[in-house]
Amino acid sequence: MSELFQLIQKKKLKTTAIVGMTKNVGKTVAFNHIVKGLKANKIRAGLVSAGYDGERFDRLTLKEKPKIFAPDGALVATAEACFEAADAVLELIEKSSFATPLGPVLVGEVKKAGRVELAGPASVSGLLELVKTMHRQGADRVLVDGAINRLASASPAVSDGTILATGASLGPTMDDVVKKTVFRRTILETPAVEDDLLLSLAKEGLVSGNAVLLHREGNGYRVEAVREMIPLLAGAQLIDKCRRETAAFVFGGALVDNNLQDIMELYENPPVVIVRDATRLFVSPEIYRRYINKRGRILALQKINLIAVTLNPTDPMGRDYDPEMFLQVMSEALRPCPVLDLVLQKDNLS
Repeated sequence: MSELFQLIQKKKLKTTAIVGMTKNVGKTVAFNHIVKGLKANKIRAGLVSAGYDGERFDRLTLKEKPKIFAPDGALVATAEACFEAADAVLELIEKSSFATPLGPVLVGEVKKAGRVELAGPASVSGLLELVKTMHRQGADRVLVDGAINRLASASPAVSDGTILATGASLGPTMDDVVKKTVFRRTILETPAVEDDLLLSLAKEGLVSGNAVLLHREGNGYRVEAVREMIPLLAGAQLIDKCRRETAAFVFGGALVDNNLQDIMELYENPPVVIVRDATRLFVSPEIYRRYINKRGRILALQKINLIAVTLNPTDPMGRDYDPEMFLQVMSEALRPCPVLDLVLQKDNLS
């Protein structure tokens, strides 16, 4: 049993997201690795995707991109066009209400093992509904395929745990790859709100608004909710409504650089900033560090459970690294998070 599969089993994850930082970092290798472990242990898998990559061939190498392997008995949720074109033989179980450019998402059982392309909804609500459907239809473990620009799959509302795939194609140098991966790990591991009152009031406020201000009032807080048709504009409204006694900004949608810059201009000691979860953070390393260095805090209503980071030391552009050295450098930089090269460690075991 591989170390990655052991981690998933040890933590009893019913739904796991596999997220790639960019293309060609081995996300599909990690996905298929886990599928193989589930099959070997006679655990029924459910396979679903956040959105659709839509590229059969790599634009640089012109090689066919790897597909997801669907074993006998697994459940697959994918768009109708992908369902019909699958190498695997799929038997329709249920037609979902989710539409994609490739047709409605269909849920089927694998009658003959083979390759499939996964295409699904990119929204948290859509993914959550499909995950529930797959568990209801008998999947013991559900795997959600995602990419860094489709982080909905890593939301704690969808997945119990997340695996981050990174590799040589992420940057021009190893140092650049390490820095980008460390920053992404930092973002994904944004801590949860521990103050019970703050947590309950933030959640309560987001029921009536898509952004919330929490103002200090006596020993507690006064809730001021903001609702905008466009959630991103709600964040701007928060800045306009803030005051000296404001203790927290709660963003129901995305948190972007401009939000943090505005807060830093207004406060010497910034109030705490709260997001639903780290998939809503779209901030640059420079602005993030400036905010943290100003003693600002960013918290989440729900914390992402980062299980491990997987590595691909090869890059289609030719910037390949020695696998053992790359693994050592990344392991030291990301400690204590487990870092795995699934190909290298398989070779070392053989």
